[in-house]
Amino acid sequence: MQNKNIDVNFFPGFTRKAITFTIDDGNFEMDKKFLDIVRPAGIFGTFNLHHWDRESPELYRELYRGYEIANHCKNHAIATDDDFTAELSDEPFDPNTSSLDYYYKICEGLYIVHIYKLWGKNTGTYDPPRGWHTVSPTESYNAFADETRAGLENVFGKGSVRGFAWPHGRGSEGARKHLIAEGYQNIRKTGDIRDTTGFDMPSDRFSWTYNAHHMNLLEVAELYEKYPDDGKLKFFSFGVHAVDFERAEKWGDLLAFAEKYGNRQNDFYYASVGDIFAYEDAVKSLVITENEIANPSDIPVYIKINGEPLIITATTKFAPGGK
Repeated sequence: MQNKNIDVNFFPGFTRKAITFTIDDGNFEMDKKFLDIVRPAGIFGTFNLHHWDRESPELYRELYRGYEIANHCKNHAIATDDDFTAELSDEPFDPNTSSLDYYYKICEGLYIVHIYKLWGKNTGTYDPPRGWHTVSPTESYNAFADETRAGLENVFGKGSVRGFAWPHGRGSEGARKHLIAEGYQNIRKTGDIRDTTGFDMPSDRFSWTYNAHHMNLLEVAELYEKYPDDGKLKFFSFGVHAVDFERAEKWGDLLAFAEKYGNRQNDFYYASVGDIFAYEDAVKSLVITENEIANPSDIPVYIKINGEPLIITATTKFAPGGK
């Protein structure tokens, strides 16, 4: 397409900026309180659940209606490739008397260990250590992850669970390889990155994280709104637990965020994490030749040619002069 300025970096609504959230654990009471604020503002996102059977399937579907569900793995354990057989204790676990130097078996494939032992007292990761956590060897963890996905899809629909969020923000390389082989679209870790990547779309979908949390949501959102147009698709995601807003008494900040940044479809694209990544894939799949632009995906793609907006669907091709 000679002499034509083709710009494909737009989300639906011809905006370059997407807004989403990623919320862990499936706390029914807190997630409802969260949704009561973001739903009226038209803000969409993803809830990462590690259970599917604490309430009826109907209650799950009603609460999360219209929102994406991702896998947060039953037992909320940390996956590890380490062989800790020699460090297992034969004593029953007692949080008040158990040694910080050993692993204790809870059930088949699931153990508990103090963070002091797991990540080391001198790593600087946590100060002070944050107590006892469940861990699971990779093989068992993979089985737990598969069981969780099957359970969630039994409630929310086959093929609906595309994403995974590590419990406690990290996992093993063996589990990561398994999840990728199982066809997961993305894997989220934990830790806000503010604007260190220029709010670019995540370069590694199997190790991405969010930009803001409950304590800096308004600050980082303001940076995002003011970030200049550099011709790229932009990504803003916040997390990570609905209960965080309750504990820190930050519901007012979430309400202020919804009021300021919600219901602005000309400025922001509101979608789940999975849908944003799927849209990026659709953009990348466009076939642009000298004579036409074709969209092989089933997602309409928003582009501009010489500044004029155009939507390229799966069933139409654009050619010069409309031919």
